Amino acid sequence: MGAKESRIGFLSYEEALRRVTDVELKRLKDAFKRTCGLSYYMGQHCFIREVLGDGVPPKVAEVIYCSFGGTSKGLHFNNLIVGLVLLTRGRDEEKAKYIFSLFASESGNYVVREEMERMLHVVDGKVPDTLRKCFSEGEKVNYEKFRNWLLLNKDAFTFSRWLLSGGVYVTLTDDSDTPTFYQTLAGVTHLEESDIIDLEKRYWLLKAQSRTGRFDLETFGPLVSPPIRPSLSEGLFNAFDENRDNHIDFKEISCGLSACCRGPLAERQKFCFKVFDVDRDGVLSKVELRDMVVALLEVWKDNRTDDIPELHMDLSDIVEGILNAHDTTKMGHLTLEDYQIWSVKNVLANEFLNLLFQVCHIVLGLRPATPEEEGQIIRTLEIDQRYSTS
Repeated sequence: MGAKESRIGFLSYEEALRRVTDVELKRLKDAFKRTCGLSYYMGQHCFIREVLGDGVPPKVAEVIYCSFGGTSKGLHFNNLIVGLVLLTRGRDEEKAKYIFSLFASESGNYVVREEMERMLHVVDGKVPDTLRKCFSEGEKVNYEKFRNWLLLNKDAFTFSRWLLSGGVYVTLTDDSDTPTFYQTLAGVTHLEESDIIDLEKRYWLLKAQSRTGRFDLETFGPLVSPPIRPSLSEGLFNAFDENRDNHIDFKEISCGLSACCRGPLAERQKFCFKVFDVDRDGVLSKVELRDMVVALLEVWKDNRTDDIPELHMDLSDIVEGILNAHDTTKMGHLTLEDYQIWSVKNVLANEFLNLLFQVCHIVLGLRPATPEEEGQIIRTLEIDQRYSTS
């Protein structure tokens, strides 16, 4: 484990290219060139930071780098492509071969129990109890026996969990706090690659202000409040924190900004719904609706001088009016679909959406998509400046 030659000889560069589109390959080449300059080699530190991210344990990251063919000179672009294709689009059989190669002897024909246990202690800090089943017939196993055990015990250790249980794409990107090449090409957002590059810079600047080193609520709250009311800042944080691990990684902020500002109206409203769905049960209860209306009225008063009927109504009457008109289940709450129908023509909901649009651009660093959006944001900044100096 850790030898300085590629352990993925069973997957050729030509075969790897057949599993990526021309557009994806161009994006990868552009990203590689942007990161490494004219060199066709990527250094280990750069590979760990830019491709895997700091969510991957250093020992694991080092093993991946070496197994891809990384040397003191660096990792060649062709080897990087093969490795990324294996991680993200490889078949289980191919991934099993890769894992076997990490533990295999120099001849590559078998795995020695003592050597595998030593490597697992180094990388994982422990040896899984299920390993004894792999070596039940002796101290060495060939590939066939290793594969059969591995595919029945996909969660046995770190590599097997990442590669075989749930999908590497989810783990290596969602748990990572830096953008990867595959995040930029995945097409999971409405953002352009240039948007993602700009967001990366802003993300690291914002994260650098964190006391814990993570983009957590303690860091996020003061950034958005004001103009977001403190009562809404936690809900907004939760809307971004999709996997509920109490910090916002780079993919989450990219996807959240995309949904909030660049997606179709229904997607933008869905993002707002998440802000108000405090218990994340998929519906807005009467209590959550009441808190939502209070917050939306505060947003309106903070940002608008127009007079609307809701400003003169009793809070309970507003909530009951919403439920009477839009609670399709008649269970005293709003589903996401109910909320979307209500919010389409509601001035309070639309004003909140406008506020989020400003925060996402001015505070979180999303670049305006059109000259019209840029003008709108500039006008908002001018108004804010007048208020702050008056």
